[in-house]
Amino acid sequence: MEPSAFLRELMREVAPNASVIAIDAEPGGASLRVRLAGTTGVVSACELSRADIEAAEQRADVRGRIASALKRCADDVVAPVPDGRA
Repeated sequence: MEPSAFLRELMREVAPNASVIAIDAEPGGASLRVRLAGTTGVVSACELSRADIEAAEQRADVRGRIASALKRCADDVVAPVPDGRA
């Protein structure tokens, strides 16, 4: 699967209110900079190893690490929704 399609699909799973708005390869291509936007109007970015992204399609432990990194990045761009409890 294409890394951008994989990251967009994984992002929908870990933080449905955040969206991948850009994926840029760093010079040399060893890592990808993923930019996210959500409900706060803030844009957040994280860098992920291209090798880890490719391995995440095959290995659950690597997929978990990539998902955690995306979730931490998404936490900056998604506002918590109050549940109405006092």
